[in-house]
Amino acid sequence: MRWFADLFWVHLGHWFGRRQLTVLAETCYRNGSAWFSLGKSLLDRDCPKEAVLAFEKATQYDPEHARAWCGLGAAHRYLANLPAARRAYDEAVRIDPRFSQALSNLGELCLIQGDPETALTYCDQSLACDPRLREALTNRVAALFELGRYPAAETAALEGIALFPQQAAMHVNYGNVLLHTGQARSAIAAFRKALDCDPGCAEAHLNLATLLGESYHLSHAIRFIEQEIALKGETAQRLWSLALAQVASQDHAAAEKTCHKALEMHPSNLSAMITLASCLSTRGKHHEAIDLHRQALQVNQNMPSIFSNIAFDATYLPTISAEVVFQYHREWSQRFEQPAAAQCYSHNPGGDPDRPLRIGYVSGDFGQHPVGFLLLDVLRHHDRSQYEIHCFSMMRKDDDITRAIREQAYAWHDILLTSHEDLAKEIHACKIDLLVDLSGHTAYNRLPTFVLKPAPLQVTWIGYFHSTGLDSIDYFITDPYTSPRGSQQWFSETPVWLPHSRFCYAPPTYATEVSPLPMNTRGYVTFGSFNRVEKLMDPVLDAWSRIVNAVPQSRLIVKAGKLEDDSIREELSERFAAFGLTGDRLELRGPSSHIDMLAQYGEIDIALDTFPFNGGMTTLEALWMGVPVTTLAGQGVVARQTVSALINIGLESLAFPNSEAFIEGTIALASDPQRLATIRGQLRSRMAASPLRQSESFTRDLETLYRSMWQAWCRGDRLLSALV
Repeated sequence: MRWFADLFWVHLGHWFGRRQLTVLAETCYRNGSAWFSLGKSLLDRDCPKEAVLAFEKATQYDPEHARAWCGLGAAHRYLANLPAARRAYDEAVRIDPRFSQALSNLGELCLIQGDPETALTYCDQSLACDPRLREALTNRVAALFELGRYPAAETAALEGIALFPQQAAMHVNYGNVLLHTGQARSAIAAFRKALDCDPGCAEAHLNLATLLGESYHLSHAIRFIEQEIALKGETAQRLWSLALAQVASQDHAAAEKTCHKALEMHPSNLSAMITLASCLSTRGKHHEAIDLHRQALQVNQNMPSIFSNIAFDATYLPTISAEVVFQYHREWSQRFEQPAAAQCYSHNPGGDPDRPLRIGYVSGDFGQHPVGFLLLDVLRHHDRSQYEIHCFSMMRKDDDITRAIREQAYAWHDILLTSHEDLAKEIHACKIDLLVDLSGHTAYNRLPTFVLKPAPLQVTWIGYFHSTGLDSIDYFITDPYTSPRGSQQWFSETPVWLPHSRFCYAPPTYATEVSPLPMNTRGYVTFGSFNRVEKLMDPVLDAWSRIVNAVPQSRLIVKAGKLEDDSIREELSERFAAFGLTGDRLELRGPSSHIDMLAQYGEIDIALDTFPFNGGMTTLEALWMGVPVTTLAGQGVVARQTVSALINIGLESLAFPNSEAFIEGTIALASDPQRLATIRGQLRSRMAASPLRQSESFTRDLETLYRSMWQAWCRGDRLLSALV
């Protein structure tokens, strides 16, 4: 009749307070069931110390009360007394070897203690006794993940969802596995499904805050994960969740420490490797980032993002050849493009070469981003009678530019959560004639969709600064100054020219008027760069330091988003100091609103370009705000973005062929106040009259190029490269 006594005392635990129940237990029933029920009530009311005493009393009266031993283990676990918890759980399983809850709790305890192999054994034993025990299902997924058995972890998570489709925790569990194996898009869908089941699910909200960059919620996300670690212990999965939230909140130093800790626990933890590599790249340590990504490939070679990250990092490096950078991009194709050949859509050339065309633009940057600013005016001027514009958007959240772009599209497709295969089906169903990639190997790219060839013609344009390396993309749109005839640039696509520039700049309406030359009032030259920290390689810092030190009283302002991170700012300051630039001659500034950032060009006399990764939008914004940009004109597309802009506004004299000429030419410009004042006074009008700002004629040129591509395809032909 123990079950009756247990039930009786459980109900009493709900009806009476702690003091009354203690009295009843002491006077009415001197047995384990009474004390067990009291212990449960106390634990439910967050009184773990008192619960320990009650459960101990229960085991004294009834040493064979397995559930009392399990409760005692839970109370000790709550108090982080893991050895005592382990002894209690072991005793519960000794009494009842088929006690599924105790077995599951042992599995969780083993996870905390860094023994996922034993944890998996206990979880399997627990589920053999009770296949529907949710804690065991969850712990089993975590154990598989910690062991690096990622496909099995994903399968186990799906099995949990099949058993409990309306349980938010199961979808969160699945989302965590997806997130930690680089499947962020699918993870977002899983967390949103969790919120459909339980709109108040804290973990789902906080994971989405991390993934979608919702800064307001990020501090809550970090606190939540830290509390989970404090309560449940450190596992590689929890540590990586913490690192991801720290990266999203721009605390890269903390994220690096967290990743190192996760890798000490599990050296092959894929998620920690990728996140740590991202942190290294942010600090300009691209060689180290590539090496770490290479290690990650030994764990999992089926993640396109790793290959993309390697290719992207390579574009920053001044010490490797253009051919090597290209080969990094070709590795992506060899791994993911060639095996997908049998799945590609087929298209038969022919048809009407002059009929209206459906153009599809694919991007995750239809907003306040270089792509948004470069695309907006083009969409405004597309000939609607000849071109039906579809935008396939991976935007995580909208802004004013997003809404303006959406208004210009014939059809807007939100595809953030759409799989690559389903997106290919959607593009094919829309009968897109010409599909335009605006991401390359940057975040949220859809290259795996382009591999499936859903449109007869596929093109890459703005958004990336190098050949994608894919054979399934037919053309790379460039210009005669970014890619001079006979240049040694490497392409898998056929490079074709727009007549003047591959960029058409749409300045924001809130850009202030050009300010007077700052040096005329300050009495000294202020150099500046608002480029990303990732571009600041040692040769750049060396050249800039030599320029500033050669110009008396001059100073340098470096402004970048990542410089709000104290560790990155301090490290950059130390690197400049190694090249002799110290003290008040160097000012490092963090991020600000876009309008404020543009206004700060009013403090800059000369903008210094980065190399080999030149400024793109950064250069255009500096020029629009009246600030001349001096640049080192390199060989590749990314190394000639600024020189192309300067040629288009008639200031090619500010582009130099090597670092010594760049240093000497910039010093000479800084020593000529009259020339600086003249350039500053003319720059905006020069730009406004240049091809960079002639959006209507630019769009006609782009449409002519699109039409030529289509006509060639209808003939079963391809345009010849303009670079031959």
